[in-house]
Amino acid sequence: MPHATFWFASPFKEWIGQRILTLSWEGKFTVRDFWERLAADYSKLRMNLPREGLHEEAMGQLVAIIMDGDILTLNSVIRDGAKVDVLTPLSGGSDPGVFEAQVSSVSRSGASFEFLLQYANGL
Repeated sequence: MPHATFWFASPFKEWIGQRILTLSWEGKFTVRDFWERLAADYSKLRMNLPREGLHEEAMGQLVAIIMDGDILTLNSVIRDGAKVDVLTPLSGGSDPGVFEAQVSSVSRSGASFEFLLQYANGL
């Protein structure tokens, strides 16, 4: 059965009560499926998701989901055996569209996640 391991930064760690969670699924499993499953299982997380629902813009202000150095969208498929990081946005409050364009260009160059963190922090 396909599975992935998710690592949660704060405040997500507090909302689900653990730092690391391994999930299994059948068929295709998207980031949207991931959030729907967690919302069903963890009331603290559910209370902190955007009231308007799972929409790209609202979720982009709340979370950055990283797999293989790429920032995922709600429709991205999580691959079997993946290690996925669930982080607060790296933009530090700047316009999400500007930051997404910057990260996309850096990510396409094959940059590592550690480089992206340094890039986001201006180091």
